[in-house]
Amino acid sequence: MASRTAVTEYRRKLRKANAGKAARRVRENKGSTPAFPVHTPEADAIAAAKLEVAK
Repeated sequence: MASRTAVTEYRRKLRKANAGKAARRVRENKGSTPAFPVHTPEADAIAAAKLEVAK
């Protein structure tokens, strides 16, 4: 028979492996990246202009 410590450690291992399983499944199915473009030409132009002003 396994010791109480071994049982506890095994249960902790299982709990850690299963933690967030539903969230991982949702991210895998729906995707976790935004639906909008992160770098648009307008945003890049504004960022470049801000860099020029800062120099």
